[in-house]
Amino acid sequence: MSEPGPRTRQPRHAGTSRRGWLGLAAGLALAPRLAGAQTAPWPNRPVRMIIPAAPGSGMDIVGRAVSRQLQDAWGVAVVVENRVGAGGTIGTDVLAKAPRDGYTMGVVNSSSLAISPAMMPNIPYDSLTSFAPLGLGASNDCALGVRADSRFHSVADVVAAAKAAPSTLTWASAGSGSSTHMAGELFRLTAGVEIVHVPYRGSPPAVTDLLGGQVDMTFNTINALVAGIRDGRIRALATTGPTRDPLLPDVPTFAEIGYPAYEASGWIGFAMPAGTPPDIVAAASEAIRQATGSAPFQEIMMTAGMRPRSLSGADFAAFLPVEIRRWTDVVQRSGARPD
Repeated sequence: MSEPGPRTRQPRHAGTSRRGWLGLAAGLALAPRLAGAQTAPWPNRPVRMIIPAAPGSGMDIVGRAVSRQLQDAWGVAVVVENRVGAGGTIGTDVLAKAPRDGYTMGVVNSSSLAISPAMMPNIPYDSLTSFAPLGLGASNDCALGVRADSRFHSVADVVAAAKAAPSTLTWASAGSGSSTHMAGELFRLTAGVEIVHVPYRGSPPAVTDLLGGQVDMTFNTINALVAGIRDGRIRALATTGPTRDPLLPDVPTFAEIGYPAYEASGWIGFAMPAGTPPDIVAAASEAIRQATGSAPFQEIMMTAGMRPRSLSGADFAAFLPVEIRRWTDVVQRSGARPD
């Protein structure tokens, strides 16, 4: 009788060991907490709102008005951060390079996304690929303003004087590459006149020098000029929007006085960094649409001399390339350069 062979030990499955069962139990206990962390409602902590302009500017007014609405709707703090410099491109670049976690959004405008890229070839972001558009909030029409004691009582007076003596008149803007700069350049091209551009660092110093007699006229935002117009120190000759501005109902548009193709309105909107999760972008876009469509927001815009303009993120994304082409054409034809 042969002897039995050696007994073969059967390997134990790791999942059936005491250590394996303990590990599995711990994992199952942890899973609900991990799932809860991944599906926690957004936002559940403070959101940063970058405004690439100074306090009191049009971008700041729009950004702060929306941030208050969002804070009330979300129940979390919306922390405003003004990042000023280089015509808004510094703060806009900060937004472009922010974390893509849904906790940074920012204010963008026609200057930072549609004008400056055409004038500054080495700009550090791409207007079409660096951002996730959330929507528009307002448009900001300009006006051609002169001092109340000026010899110019109409746009026709300005054109006649400019043609009689080219490059002798001066016009102030709120800054090189701003919507006010483009409003003046487009007028110069449309009317066929040579008027010397004098850029300032913002609207207030441009208005101050207009009133002091250092420049002959200014293309500036209506919200920057309306106080001087109302108290009789400034005369508005025309506005740059598609229709008359509600704050200046007696002032004609350029289209009404013989320049039908002329329109130069700045705009202010909102964006997140490209790569932010689509569901967060969609939720933020809807929240901004509701905020900009609210009665309190619209009242703030009208009081500040701006037009409420609620546009969805998708519509903003379609609108942006059109604006880039439009202002790139003006920059190229006018030869405008950063000063």
